[in-house]
Amino acid sequence: MKKLIYLITLIIILSGCKTMYIQLLDTKSPNVNIVNEYYIYETDTIKIIYSLWEEEGIMSFAIFNKLNVPIYIDWKKSSYIDNSIKLDYWIDEESINSSSYYGGYYYNGVLLRPGYTINKGIKTTQTTKVKPERITFLPPKSNCYKSQFHILPQFYYTFNTNTEYKDVNRNDRPEKKTKVYEKNFTKDTSPLIFRNYITISLTEDFKKEIHIDNIFYISCVKEMELNHFKYVEKYVDGIYYYLTPFKNNTSFYLNVPEYKDVETRKKLSN
Repeated sequence: MKKLIYLITLIIILSGCKTMYIQLLDTKSPNVNIVNEYYIYETDTIKIIYSLWEEEGIMSFAIFNKLNVPIYIDWKKSSYIDNSIKLDYWIDEESINSSSYYGGYYYNGVLLRPGYTINKGIKTTQTTKVKPERITFLPPKSNCYKSQFHILPQFYYTFNTNTEYKDVNRNDRPEKKTKVYEKNFTKDTSPLIFRNYITISLTEDFKKEIHIDNIFYISCVKEMELNHFKYVEKYVDGIYYYLTPFKNNTSFYLNVPEYKDVETRKKLSN
């Protein structure tokens, strides 16, 4: 009983000065190169440029047709694969219902193009029912874009409370120190391997298909204070402009659930 009262008291105390935490997730790929901070997969036929940066990550990519003739993309034969779970890019349903198939994985926001970011003040809604396009016709020397799935909608990495950390100067207040916890992974030990599988053809009948299987995995997770991860650079006309020094198109980030960060769990376990 005393222990229960102690825990309740501690939670009340912590809630009064709760520090928010972020996890930064870095990725690597065994078969896609990094060029100018983007993942780029390139053949004689196509170039695919990836941009993962967003909260919960976004499988956002552009496909560029390098040829002087059209190519065709079959989205029914293409998938985003989370570990071994296949999520289809094309479902024979109207798009207003498609989010129910994949729960939190389904991204229903604005189209993300590599090099662009979301304005958090803008929200989009769908008011019409549109049958999704199964076959994309891609003219010569042109791009198409896809941003349909979150990479990690229902996950955060639970650090062991005895994980080592680094004391670093806090980005928003360099005179103060903050702790950054870090865990590195290989492809074999990574908590997530995710793939982008695309089927293309030079002919509309798809008698000869080309299969692309781009593989990525989480290579490092860092946990840090929100104020170290992102902080206000300036305030103009009622708008806050944030600086995010960790931003990288091959990484993404998550908000750590309340009381699940390492520091709080340490305090609660003492």
